[in-house]
Amino acid sequence: MKRLRKIIEVCSAFLVGGALAALALYGVQDNIEISTVPEIQALDNVTRSLNAEEQQAVKKSRLSTVRVLSLDEETGHMASSSGTYIVANDNYYILTVMHGILGPCNATKIWTSDKFVNCVEFVYANLPNDYVFIKVSKIDHLKPVQIPRLLPQGDEWKKDLAAQTKVYYTGFPNNAGPFTFDGRIVGYTDEDFIYINSYAWGGSSGAGVFTAQGQFIGYVLAIDMGQTEFGVSVLEDMVIVVPAFKIDWATILQ
Repeated sequence: MKRLRKIIEVCSAFLVGGALAALALYGVQDNIEISTVPEIQALDNVTRSLNAEEQQAVKKSRLSTVRVLSLDEETGHMASSSGTYIVANDNYYILTVMHGILGPCNATKIWTSDKFVNCVEFVYANLPNDYVFIKVSKIDHLKPVQIPRLLPQGDEWKKDLAAQTKVYYTGFPNNAGPFTFDGRIVGYTDEDFIYINSYAWGGSSGAGVFTAQGQFIGYVLAIDMGQTEFGVSVLEDMVIVVPAFKIDWATILQ
């Protein structure tokens, strides 16, 4: 009788264990089915470990980023850079770097994470500060940076450019992305360039930089170079940013 009871107890344990294992397996399968690749890649899929203000700042960065592809029709060479989708006076533009534009407007395309958008016209190009405004049609699934509302004003610049200010940018380094990086401001030069400790590579140029409070403070220009005993080396963790006050916004606000 005792032996029979023991057998029943062992069988019951196996049945309960098997049921729990099956539930766990179904739970994993449910999670796999729910967490699809597009859902994970969604531009508004931002970790909740950040506070609400920083989550919004990262979303502004991700939802306004684009990739700019420009073709040199003579050589066939293609340049890839990042850009920021902005709105001013109900018109829509891409702000990007001039050195990423190799060809005319009709040989320049804007990739918006799920489709290409045409260049309507090059509105204004500034060689000294290496930027260009590209007029585009409205892009429904992105959220443009509102100019001038998201720009720091007056004394806000001192606070937003202070050492160790946390920043975010989203771009397309090394023909991949969109990738979102964080960083901190480490310095400011006499020539009005912001230096941030983050990461960038070819293709990051033109990406908009935001503070953790969601202010648009500039765009990625380049990565720094350093001299070593082995020669010149790339400093991919030292990113040079042009502050947004060096942009002539009047060219699109008038």
